[in-house]
Formats: sequence, C-alpha cells, structure tokens
Amino acid sequence: MSFYRYEKNEAFFGDRSARDLIESFGSPLYLYDENLIRTRCRELKAICGHPNFRVYYSAKANSSVALLKIIRDEGLNVDAMSNGEIYLEKMAGYSADEILFVSNNVSKDDFRLVIKERIRVCLDSISQLRSYARLNPGSEVVLRLNLGAGAGHHQKVVTAGKVKFGVQTERLEEAFKIAREYDLDLMGFMSHIGSFFLKEKPYLDNVRQLLEVAEAYESIRYLDFGGGFGIPYDKSNHQPFPIKAFGESFSELIVAWMEKTGRSPVFAVEPGRYVVGEAGLCLTQVQSTKTNSNTRFIGTDLGFNILLRPEMYGAYHEIVNAHKREPQVTETVNIVGNICESGDYLAREREIPAISEGDILMVLDTGAYGYCMASNYNSMSRPAELLLKPDGSVIQIRKRESFGDLIQNQIF
Repeated sequence: MSFYRYEKNEAFFGDRSARDLIESFGSPLYLYDENLIRTRCRELKAICGHPNFRVYYSAKANSSVALLKIIRDEGLNVDAMSNGEIYLEKMAGYSADEILFVSNNVSKDDFRLVIKERIRVCLDSISQLRSYARLNPGSEVVLRLNLGAGAGHHQKVVTAGKVKFGVQTERLEEAFKIAREYDLDLMGFMSHIGSFFLKEKPYLDNVRQLLEVAEAYESIRYLDFGGGFGIPYDKSNHQPFPIKAFGESFSELIVAWMEKTGRSPVFAVEPGRYVVGEAGLCLTQVQSTKTNSNTRFIGTDLGFNILLRPEMYGAYHEIVNAHKREPQVTETVNIVGNICESGDYLAREREIPAISEGDILMVLDTGAYGYCMASNYNSMSRPAELLLKPDGSVIQIRKRESFGDLIQNQIF
C-alpha cells in the first residue's frame, strides 16, 4: 500500500515531490502516511467483536507524539516500556487508565513514578513483583509469563524461552504467595513470544497456551497476548499477515474459553510494527558511487545511526529510486551509508535499476523501529520527521537536529 505516486518520473507525496522535500527539510528524512496508520488501527480493532477486547499500541515501535495522537484518536490504548514513553504518551493525550506499563528490570524510582501516575503495571520477574509489592501494597498488577516457546524473524526479537523475559509457570504459586503477603490483586497475565509473524499459527499457539494457564486461576480478569504481527518487508516473497483470518480464529478461541469457564475477562493484544511499519519510509540522497574489488557500491547519507534495522537484524527493506528512468537497466549493487563502520549496509548484492549520484532513494517500511532507534553516532544530527495528511499536504512533526543539539546537555 504505497503512499507515493510518480509524476513525470519523480515520486510525489501528496502535493510535494521527493526532491522538494529533501531540499526543504534535508536528507535523510523520515515520512509517514496518516491514512495508512488510521487504516491499520481500524483493522486491529476489528479483530474481535467482544466488548472486552482491547488493542494496546506498543509505543516502542514509534513514539513520535504526532503519531501517538493519531493512534489514540483511532481508539487504541497504549503500552509503555519506560517513564519517558509514559511522558510522551501523556503529551499525546493518553490518560492513566489507557496506559499499561510493561516493566523490564526497572528501578524502584521508575516504579515510584508509575505509582504516582496511577498506571497499571505488568511485572516481569518474581524479584520485580516483590519490589513493586513493597512500594505499592494493595494494588492491581499483571504478571508477564514465559510459556517456554518463542518465535520471531531473528534471535534478537524472540521474547520467550531461554531469554530474559517473563516468569515461568512453575513459579506462579510463588508469585501468588507474594501477592497474598502484600495484599496485591494479581489480576492479569501477559505473554509475548516474539516479533514479526506473517503466519498466524505461532501467535494462536501462544493464545491457546495462555488461556490454558489462566483457566486454573479464577482471579484472572485480564489476558494480554502481546504483539508481533508482521508486515511484508520483502513483498516479492512475503504475503501480508492474514489479519482477517487471524481475527476469526482468535475470536473462536476466546469465545470457546469463555463458554467453558463462564468468565469474561479483558482480552488484549499489543501490536506495534503492524500499526506504523508500512506507513513510514526514509528518503536518502546518493552521495557517491564506486567499484571496489569488482563490487559496486552506492553511497548514501543514510547510515545505521539513522536506520539501524539492516545492521542490527540483517533486516530487508525494499529500496526504490524516486526518479524513474526508461529503459530500466538493472545492476547488482551494495547500498551503504555514511558511517565510519564496515557494517554500514542498507542492502547487500541487491539487483536494482541503475542509480546515479544525486538520485534520491526511498527506503520503504521504516515506520517501525526506525527513528526511535536512531542515535547521534559519529556526532551526526538526527533527521526531521514529516507527516502526509489525508488532504495531501505534508507537515513537519519533528525538526532536524542542529549542531547545538549535540552539546545541549554537555558541560565543558
């Protein structure tokens, strides 16, 4: 679902060309499509018709306040992994009862701030459960479980099994004992197994497992199955996540469970990538071309300090030239960034229509885990962010950093 079109062989976003945007806001540049974000939110809300079904947007995928406001306007709740995310979410208009704090090895001071804000907490370990209980006895809590089997597109995104996340089910009695000791209401379970599923089976298996565990605990009134719905980065080889078929199977499972148990808890999912991933892209300008050892290199100004996924995960992103040429002669190239590291690749041995110095490239599907993972490595400024509005206008939602921003908090 591309949100650009070609006019006179140049890519346009609404009423602005790619080159116009680069000239106005600099390169590289992040751009998001509001229409597609709203469409994805509505698809997720339609997964299940049960009145107790909730969708929590996983803000770590992209926490730009302008996007959070759109997502809240579409009726999604939100989760937070840090007090910084809570701050941004409140700036976007979220209230405490719309936020779930999903903790992982956080400090007592972090807990105190969450307690002050009256935000519900999902706890990640027995030791964190005890720490929180001492600070906030008598409160409601959710416990993250590790059901033993994880899945995902890369080892670094598998979040169940032999990983740091969650409490194993054999320690549940210990958890409930601590809850009784501090008069905690352990009212919910959460299980997240990983990220980037394009088939529904791994996720549905997790749903079945968590429902089976919860069946034995009548006090459980909240069941959160995590996120991980994928997007087809490599569209020539991947099909989109079958959201409609998944919703039908998911609904059947929870309806059958409710009929069996006579209980009707809140059921929740926590997608991030699915909401914003395809709704974003990066514009980058080609600064040089060269051939070393019979290898063709296309040098851009988009290093892994701005888009980390290809380097961190070996992730694939489709790369398209914003300038169409006829005939389309292709070449096999390595597309690289401007960071002083040999691993600074956007694409390796990619067959693509011939690229020239000065061309603008579009790196697609960067709305999730793009800007939020950017850094100032090599003392480079982070880019601007733009939003394509439904009326075709393009507005700025974050300014490009200046050199002054690099030293703003330094003391010398």
